[in-house]
Amino acid sequence: MKISKLAKLTLPIFLCSLFSTIQAQQARTNHPFSWKESKDQWYMSKDYTFKYAPDDLSGMTSKGQVAEKATVGHGPVCSNTCNETTEPGACTERLMKEKFKEVELPGVTFPNGYSGVEYVTFDILTNGKVNSYQVVKQAVLCKPCIQAAVNEVAALDEWHPAIQDGRIVKSTVVVPVYFKTGAAHQSN
Repeated sequence: MKISKLAKLTLPIFLCSLFSTIQAQQARTNHPFSWKESKDQWYMSKDYTFKYAPDDLSGMTSKGQVAEKATVGHGPVCSNTCNETTEPGACTERLMKEKFKEVELPGVTFPNGYSGVEYVTFDILTNGKVNSYQVVKQAVLCKPCIQAAVNEVAALDEWHPAIQDGRIVKSTVVVPVYFKTGAAHQSN
């Protein structure tokens, strides 16, 4: 075979592999996050949870904590499907439990003592946009797990803001992401 024919065959193969590599890298976009250092157990809830964020200091107690008050409304809602139901908050809770119950990370070796869960927290603004992602820092870190948890949560469908007393309000959300860890996948 002549070199020119070989070059003609090699170029399309090279371009296809290059295109595939670029698409694979785009599909694995890592979303930025920061650390949340807190001893407040609220940020390490076993289930999806949220709280209304005070829009001013009138909703704060003298110790700087959010004052609890009776509200009419619901928390932030994930996806248009949940927004169209009669119980959008319950729909969002079910969706979170199903989606983040046993996330698999093939090829990852989990460090000894790793809890198997990452707590991703973020604010949902009044326009439904996510402010920024934070991960609650724990004693034993699994770096691939942390980034995978943030990426999984960031890939959720659009959010609709919380409603409190008939008003659209900012809220803070915690989503625990549980990884499927097995004894065979633990490192020493």
